[in-house]
Amino acid sequence: MPPPGIDGPAHRFTPAAVQVGDGPVHNFPPAAVQSALDLHLSRTTWRRIGAGCAALVLVVIAFLVLRPDPPSPASTVEDYFGHLAAGDTAAALALADSGGWFTPEDAPLLVPAALVTAANRPADITVKSTQDLSGDGRYSLVTASYRLGGQTIEQGFAVIGTGDEEIPYRLEQPFLYLAVQLPEGMDLTVNGVAVGSSAARGMPALPAVYTATTSGNTLFAGATRTASYQAGQQGVSAEIDLAQLAIAPGAAGAVQTAAEAYLTATCVDPQGSASYRCPMQAPSLAWSQTTTWAVTAFPQLAVVPADTGRAQVRFTTGTAGSAAYTTTYTEFGGGEKTESGTVPIDINGHAAVGDDGAITITLGY
Repeated sequence: MPPPGIDGPAHRFTPAAVQVGDGPVHNFPPAAVQSALDLHLSRTTWRRIGAGCAALVLVVIAFLVLRPDPPSPASTVEDYFGHLAAGDTAAALALADSGGWFTPEDAPLLVPAALVTAANRPADITVKSTQDLSGDGRYSLVTASYRLGGQTIEQGFAVIGTGDEEIPYRLEQPFLYLAVQLPEGMDLTVNGVAVGSSAARGMPALPAVYTATTSGNTLFAGATRTASYQAGQQGVSAEIDLAQLAIAPGAAGAVQTAAEAYLTATCVDPQGSASYRCPMQAPSLAWSQTTTWAVTAFPQLAVVPADTGRAQVRFTTGTAGSAAYTTTYTEFGGGEKTESGTVPIDINGHAAVGDDGAITITLGY
């Protein structure tokens, strides 16, 4: 018989009869010795073990391949734009080193409402290069491109290492700077967010498509225009030009009415003591004289835009008016004398809408 562990056939032994004392003879069944070949695992078992090992290897490989890379300046820029693309301005500003340095009045567009429309958000972020400016990774310049509407923007982002495990890098002022050219005194919304005249002159804004709207007033028609973008050494600037607004359809009539009211209030109503703002002048007949006025025909005015940077229109006289005067004065001998006549009315100046919505007239002489 081969020794244990050596492959060979199973050996059977002839049963032996054993008699104990005077009792019966006991026969034991034959014993078989299993060869080493039969001790081997079955093919099915081996297949299962192999499949399990393969699965384990795949899990390890997947872990190594899919394990996220540690944060870096480039990935921080990508995360910033990922948050913006999702409309999560709070998460984006959490990565900004200067996101909390501005008041709501200074930066009214650093809010979720500015990016509520998905089409306004940046897309197609691509990191092009990373430059380690400090040599130790603490200060880097990441150049990236992204798309705003139909325009591709390339911008450099300064990235600072914080030493913080939760947010190891922050972007230093990762904004663009938006200015809206608008006549002073007009209302303004940008992407639906109200913007004051001070902020409109220049404000930080998240990278996005911006559209400005003014509703207009009695003198100017409303308008809506979209920003144009320009990359430069100081970053990306955006500008919306609403400086030249169209004259509102009823502006000429409103200015005409306001001018007539102005002439009446300053010249006609104060009988005998016309205001110094009255543009009409009677002949000077004596050191002390009293003049009363009656407008016989108001001048007909023409209205054009005023290039003053303010929400004003300029008016000129298209057709002169006329006014009758009556002047009473005392002669050198002490007698009272009255003289009457007519003078033309030819005025020009500016008209604006006041805080109360009424048109104010300012004459030029």
